Amino acid sequence: MKNIETVNNEKTNIEIPEQYMNDFVKAMKIGYYKELRKQGLITDRQLELLIGLQDKPKSEIRETA
Repeated sequence: MKNIETVNNEKTNIEIPEQYMNDFVKAMKIGYYKELRKQGLITDRQLELLIGLQDKPKSEIRETA
């Protein structure tokens, strides 16, 4: 059995399969946006807009910007 220090010093690689990468990035972005709202750096409306943009294709986002 490994002691706690050995386990803490080992590098752990977490690999996300390519098919889930977009969902992972989307979830991370939404988490960042929610944290910005929590800190009062963006409004509720801005949060809604940013979250809504996550489901749109990039080409559609560029057209509306």
